[in-house]
Amino acid sequence: MNEKLQSIENRRLEIEKRHKKNILIGVLTLIPAILLGALGVTSELTVFIILGIVIFIVSIFFFGRASAEASKFRKIIKRELIHALLAEEFEEVIYDPKSTIPVSRINATGTIKRPDRFYGEDYIKGTYKGVGFEVSDVDLKQRVERRDQNGNVHVSYETYFKGRWYIYKFQKHFDQVLKVVEGRGNYVNRKNLVKFDTESIEFNKKFDIFATSQEFGFYLITSSMIEKLLELEKLHRGSILYCFMNNELHIGVNDRKNYLEFKLKTPINEETLDIFMSDIELIPAIINEFRLDSVKFK
Repeated sequence: MNEKLQSIENRRLEIEKRHKKNILIGVLTLIPAILLGALGVTSELTVFIILGIVIFIVSIFFFGRASAEASKFRKIIKRELIHALLAEEFEEVIYDPKSTIPVSRINATGTIKRPDRFYGEDYIKGTYKGVGFEVSDVDLKQRVERRDQNGNVHVSYETYFKGRWYIYKFQKHFDQVLKVVEGRGNYVNRKNLVKFDTESIEFNKKFDIFATSQEFGFYLITSSMIEKLLELEKLHRGSILYCFMNNELHIGVNDRKNYLEFKLKTPINEETLDIFMSDIELIPAIINEFRLDSVKFK
């Protein structure tokens, strides 16, 4: 892996150099383009306006080249580095940076508002300790209408959930359902479910719990599980939700974070990789902490 990191770091340095060069040329040509355009307008000299437009086009060209270099680096990270790291951690791993967990599977949990628009990326599928998992970044948007002072309606789509969605598949099939949602759980589908509290006051303040029966809820939400859920909640900004249904555990983390991203200006070495690896290590951590490979889920 050290040789792999060094190879990618060498290419990052080359790409960063070209990126900076194109940005610099873009800025240096943009300034005279603006000045010539402004001078042409104030003095009504068409030649200055035309010259300003030509130089402006040149500036845009170099900014475009800089963007292309950044995109090239992102593809190297996605196709080479991330895939290599995942292959070291998991079995039967599949990684598709342009794919996602289908929104239909998220909607099926009945834990969150159905989006008007949906986007996802960085789909990962694999197994760890015999437990299958799927993970992807998700961005859920709702349609918002605003009326201005003239009575015109303006439509926009605003993000209300952005983060990661995890699905863990274990061997045991549960006929009942358990939903644990941070906050008030306003959008939880509560049909045939009962709401109950645990013995933990801290937990009850943070989460609403719904289950097919209270007995089933306490079968899964043990004192140890409560401790782990609270620890996981403290690791994330925003909100978090859980749903046990059939033979799956769904976890939605709404923290407005873009996972598995590496900035072009960040050197690639063992130290920076440790920070990057935290996005990957959370996948097996949930299996280990919740003991999804134990007899209880087999």
